[in-house]
Amino acid sequence: MKKILMVVDYQTDFVAQDGALPVPNADTIADNIQSRIDSDDYIARVYTFDTHTKNDYDGSDEQKLFPNIHCEFGTDGWNFYKIKPKYENWDKFIESRKVPFDTFATNNEFFVTKDVFDIWEGNSNYANWFTNTFSKDEYEIDVVGVATEFCVKMNIQGLTDRGYKVNLIQDCVAGITEEGISEAMEIFKETSVNFK
Repeated sequence: MKKILMVVDYQTDFVAQDGALPVPNADTIADNIQSRIDSDDYIARVYTFDTHTKNDYDGSDEQKLFPNIHCEFGTDGWNFYKIKPKYENWDKFIESRKVPFDTFATNNEFFVTKDVFDIWEGNSNYANWFTNTFSKDEYEIDVVGVATEFCVKMNIQGLTDRGYKVNLIQDCVAGITEEGISEAMEIFKETSVNFK
């Protein structure tokens, strides 16, 4: 099967020690993720970005759980943390964007925003785009990023619900609490996610 790499929310606010909502030890997996990005094993790479503005965050369900805004579009906290796409000149791309984007692609690298934990619910175009672009019978998905028990879990559940073969790359994910990570792992086992 052809392979896709999905990089989930590896953004400065989630990863840097001084980020707005840092995930413990997430900064230690940057090199592992970059090695995956640089690998020639993948026919495509999908990068998801948690993306908020003050207007949409105020009063949202996510604010109830995490009061301080994070990954605010256009800030350093929204941007990648110490990783770079394989092909796209990311700095030039960022400079050229003035508003949040849904899906942008070049050289089979796709950049997708969402405004809630679940990419399948947080971007109205995503589910149809993904399933129409990548057939579950032709592609398997390697998933990396943060946080294991939130956005990574929801990304994976959306994939397995749609019949995709999913591989969790264990040295390329990080979670917030041991309890939350354990619960996510049990869900992954129940849905036949492969651990690599």
